[in-house]
Amino acid sequence: MIVGDGSVRAPGPDDDHRSSLPPSADETGGNKVSLAPEPNGNPTGLRIYELLIVVPTLLYLTAHAVIHPGVFADPEILFWTLAIAVVDLMPVTVGEELQLSLSFPIELAVAMVFAPPVAMLITLLGSFDPREFRGELPLLKAVFIRSQVAVSILFESALFHLLANINHPWYRLAPAVVAAITIGYAVNVLLVAIYVHLASGSTLRQIIDRMKVGRASEFLVSYTGLSLFGIVIAWVSVNDGLWLVVVFVAPLAFGRQMYFKSRALSDRLAAQNEILAEQAARLREHLDREQQAVAELKELNRMKSEFAAVASHELRTPLTAIIGYAKTLRQPAFAEDPVMREEFLVAMERQGDRLLRLVENLLMASNLENSQISVHPERVPLHELCAELIEGLGRMAPRVQVDLPSGLPTMLTDRQLLGRVLANLIDNALKYSPESMPCEIGAAVRGSGMEIWVRDYGVGISAEEQARIFDRFYQADSSPTRTASGVGLGLSLVKEIVAALGGTIDVESRPGAGSRFIVAIPITYAADVIVHDTDLDAVQARPA
Repeated sequence: MIVGDGSVRAPGPDDDHRSSLPPSADETGGNKVSLAPEPNGNPTGLRIYELLIVVPTLLYLTAHAVIHPGVFADPEILFWTLAIAVVDLMPVTVGEELQLSLSFPIELAVAMVFAPPVAMLITLLGSFDPREFRGELPLLKAVFIRSQVAVSILFESALFHLLANINHPWYRLAPAVVAAITIGYAVNVLLVAIYVHLASGSTLRQIIDRMKVGRASEFLVSYTGLSLFGIVIAWVSVNDGLWLVVVFVAPLAFGRQMYFKSRALSDRLAAQNEILAEQAARLREHLDREQQAVAELKELNRMKSEFAAVASHELRTPLTAIIGYAKTLRQPAFAEDPVMREEFLVAMERQGDRLLRLVENLLMASNLENSQISVHPERVPLHELCAELIEGLGRMAPRVQVDLPSGLPTMLTDRQLLGRVLANLIDNALKYSPESMPCEIGAAVRGSGMEIWVRDYGVGISAEEQARIFDRFYQADSSPTRTASGVGLGLSLVKEIVAALGGTIDVESRPGAGSRFIVAIPITYAADVIVHDTDLDAVQARPA
């Protein structure tokens, strides 16, 4: 509902369809809502509609003046006309498209004091629009604006006088006033809605929704209060004279104007506060992201420093051993002893393999980061692959127990990548369990996939660390005095390689009870190409 005391400025394009300032059509009282004209309006229908309102209004008043020549001779008509005009010419702007005129209680008083034709004439003459003085309204539009207000006041006054008069007791006066302002409001809204429909092409429902200003409770409170003012103005004018009306209406108009100005200021402040609150929320969000980014950079810097220290240690240890054994072998006492020479060569080979695994892990990490890894599917018997891996462990081989069921299907996957996964898991199990404890490799078919696990009986992993063990360069113990070697790349590489093979990896572990890493990958690698037996070694495929 329209809040306050209002008239609606109905949009309507000028004849050239370029006007951005539409005409106004007063609603019962004075809220003037300017709505932007639409390009799909009906200017011809709009002119016809204006004439359909203006011509009957003027003919009705002319005929009434001819039939009752003395009815418009009352000098008080001039006073009330000027009162409405003065108030209408002091609108309060409360938004880009909303102006409030404070003439509603005065027009209600006119409808109660005078006969319907006289009330209609006073409203027609007094309903000024400031744009008339600026030459922004064509004559027909200006008269239409006045006429539609006058028609609504005609209905309002006629219904009121049918039900009561100003000197009736309140229990008869109150329902008459309510009925009068209701019919006046309804007529005005209907006239404006039709005008806007012709001007913009919008449906009547859409137009009425756009004319609602404020909540229903605000409408009821505002119109009830203004109606009371209208009753008081009418009663004072009839019983005490017009001079007291001036004394009463002047502060009323001034007070209402100050109220709406303060309300407009309050609304603007509220809107600015909402904008500031939204901006503050965005700033907090940006600040949180910045703080998170700073924390991540600090963590990366810490990891970089730790990686440099750990990598240096891991590279220096095997190199120092190899150089030491090589220098020792140059001495004749050791070079000529076949037993010592063989022992030193085995040790040098073991340290060289350790160094090679470290370099290969670093290269693999770089390739994964740059998305340069390719999958080459081939037939892989899991028994053979595990045997090859254990054979390469040297003196550590007896610690690994293979428990694979017979009849496992041959897998179609990348042999080298799957071998790297199992090698890293076995190496991890051997490092984090005592030398007296075995490590186990097992497997089972699960639907269309193969589940392979590596179990150790070592230190185990806490629940907090399980969420991070697959992060690059993360180690539960990264101190220089740690017992296990490595740079923290093994498990992260395992996770990324398993993902490249179309599988997943999980861990089951408790501190002090060892760990069990479970890899689940498809038995047949899903690829974008069809793999034939004859070209398994040559084809490169990507995960589906």
